[in-house]
Amino acid sequence: MKYFVFSLCVFAAVIWATPSHAQATQFDITPKVCVVLQQHEFCDLELKISWQSQLPQDVCLFQNNQQIQCWNDSKKGLYSHKARVQVETIYSLVNPHTGSKIATAKVEVQSTEAKTTRRRLRSPWSFFNSGATNGKDFTC
Repeated sequence: MKYFVFSLCVFAAVIWATPSHAQATQFDITPKVCVVLQQHEFCDLELKISWQSQLPQDVCLFQNNQQIQCWNDSKKGLYSHKARVQVETIYSLVNPHTGSKIATAKVEVQSTEAKTTRRRLRSPWSFFNSGATNGKDFTC
């Protein structure tokens, strides 16, 4: 019993003494969707980008793999960005020292144009129904 209490105390001390490096970073981009008339058209947007973290940090904003903006030793950031997108675009907050992604968000491009292909509603074959017999004279 004495060893159990000692082990429990050591376990609790280790848990409370370990610093938490995981910090939640809020990352928001508006608008998240752009609607175009036809597929493959460009969409011009004025994006409002904001982020906030619990601790001050160095952060860079990337559009796909291109750096757009950086902040040094900041807890939050606001940025307006004129974007011309044609396909889904990924925005990321990245630690410039380690290259690790802190948060990501995406902007989607959708078209109002009707799609020319239709999904088949049923299978082209049937295990129980061969088209020639119409399933009426099936014998075992």
